Amino acid sequence: MMNVLRNIGVRARLLLLIAAAMLPLIGLIVTGLVISYRDAEHEAHRNVANEARLGAAKMARVFDDAQEFLATLRHMPQVLQAEQPTCNTLLAGLKAERAQLLSIGVIAPDRTILCHSRGVTGSLFHDEDLFEQTINSRGNRFVVGDFLVSPITGRPTIAVAMRLPPTPGRASGGIIFASLNLSMIERDVQLLSEEAGHSWTIVQPRATRVILGWPHAVEFGTVAPDFELFPVIRAGRTGRTTAVKSLAGQPTIYGFEPIPNASTGDLWLAVGVPPAEVFATVQNRLRWTLFASAGALILALGGTALIAYWMQLRPIALLSRSAQRIGAGNFDVRTGMGHWQAPEFRRLGQLVDRAALTLAQAKAAEEAVAAGQRRFQLVADNTVDMISCVDAEGQRTLVTGASRRILGYEPAELMGLSPVDLAVEEDRPIVRSLLDTFRTGGEASGVRYRVRRKDGTVIWVELSGRPIDEIGGCVVSMRDVDQRQRTEAALAEANRQLELLAATDELTRLANRRTFNRRLEEAFAETSGSADFSLLLLDVDHFKAFNDRYGHPAGDRCLAMVSDTLAACVRKDDEIGARYGGEELALILPGIGPAEALLRAETIRRAVAALAIPHADANGGTLTVSIGVASRSELSVTKAGPTEIIQKADEALYAAKAAGRNQVRARAA
Repeated sequence: MMNVLRNIGVRARLLLLIAAAMLPLIGLIVTGLVISYRDAEHEAHRNVANEARLGAAKMARVFDDAQEFLATLRHMPQVLQAEQPTCNTLLAGLKAERAQLLSIGVIAPDRTILCHSRGVTGSLFHDEDLFEQTINSRGNRFVVGDFLVSPITGRPTIAVAMRLPPTPGRASGGIIFASLNLSMIERDVQLLSEEAGHSWTIVQPRATRVILGWPHAVEFGTVAPDFELFPVIRAGRTGRTTAVKSLAGQPTIYGFEPIPNASTGDLWLAVGVPPAEVFATVQNRLRWTLFASAGALILALGGTALIAYWMQLRPIALLSRSAQRIGAGNFDVRTGMGHWQAPEFRRLGQLVDRAALTLAQAKAAEEAVAAGQRRFQLVADNTVDMISCVDAEGQRTLVTGASRRILGYEPAELMGLSPVDLAVEEDRPIVRSLLDTFRTGGEASGVRYRVRRKDGTVIWVELSGRPIDEIGGCVVSMRDVDQRQRTEAALAEANRQLELLAATDELTRLANRRTFNRRLEEAFAETSGSADFSLLLLDVDHFKAFNDRYGHPAGDRCLAMVSDTLAACVRKDDEIGARYGGEELALILPGIGPAEALLRAETIRRAVAALAIPHADANGGTLTVSIGVASRSELSVTKAGPTEIIQKADEALYAAKAAGRNQVRARAA
């Protein structure tokens, strides 16, 4: 064996070593790929479950909005009385402003349609199961029905309903319903599906029905008893992920989650991911690994041909090149002789490197003297503030005596420290950026940041500087601007407070009359191209009697509580609540039509009544408000202006007060 090894050359020995080293590496690569496949599958299940959970929460917004809408609508007098044509007109107006709904209706306890957004009344409500669930529910429970094709609209839908409160009126004890526009829901599903790059499907397991989905594989409400996902969902397995065939028969990893607030309809969201997408990264990694392994083997084999060069010819070439550069005056050169080279080559390399280092130190000493003279001249020219010289490593090499007054440090204490060290943590990126600017040859002037003095106090300073050499050194001038900075900040805050006080009513914290007038004209002009613009005027009922009985301080507190209630009903940034005068408040509603404005006013009236502020001189013993509503769409062309809409809102307010107060009235212009 020894004789055989003795006859094997260096090149052959290297080939054997490379082959031996590659075997465990190949085994490690194969093991890693197997683990990667398994990890990718687990990660895919986890990700698709999270996506389904988040998607179900997004889909729940459709039902949350419908519940909030029905909860408000079920308390409106027009709905409870179910008088015609008022009720049909109101429902038609609300439906016209909500594309997500196909129809809205009020059903009597005998299942007769009393009101409908399409004017259809007198017939029996078509969804008997939904009617029975809702009529037998307690309180304000929100019920989601099954998929059906509406006999009125002729379109696929899912109806939602709530029971009406037991109050006097034709609709007492009945239900109010709305049918959802599945096309609008599918559009939302399409956007979310395309954004995620996965299939999204809303299903109803108890009926083995596919409500809708994207990509659009089947029609709305298709019954698919062979869909393998339904048994898994009904089994209630934990993890809420599975790998089954899709509706198109393709293997798919599904994550599924019940849609919150739609449990009565048994609606689930299923998110599907094809396995090809899951394992694409691992497969690409496999291909690249094979390419890389082949390349590594080729490089390893080719490298054996270079061994002789690296072992003999290269050390000689390094020594020769270093000697030539030293002779040309380049003393920064190093041979770069590797520690693995022969001892003779290493000793020669060390001798050459030491000679170059000695010559470089002598040259650096000469340059340091010249640089010191330049720094001295710069310091002499900048003695008003604290002057520092900073080297390329960011450390101070010279500090003037002004450091005692500005920072509380002796110059010697700052030597060797970086300007970054004294800056507060939040401002250190500013100082680092300045030093980088100086190192690249740039200059800076008047840059402010905060530093911490020796006694622990924090002050504002202003820094200016410029480079002083070609290796990254710089000279900087520091000035104490703490008092000026604080004065400027105080002035800015004072101006902001003055502007806020000038625009706000002190008692109600709403916009004052002047701000109301200005914002009304601005909002009216901004919405000139749209008929949607409304104004609410609110008056506290019997407020003078309240002040006379309880005193003006109590009246102020009462008005502040009503104002807070009005402010809480502001939903958009461009809606403005204001104190119009005395106990009158106003709410500007850009982009809101008559029906929505009436609904908003009714919400405010109910919210004030819910405060239950005692008022012995008022009907019912609690404080109430009257609200007048006016909309741009009700103004004639010759009267379309802010003054006219205020006048019409005021007329509507007086109509509400004349009708007995604690009411909402809209008066056509």
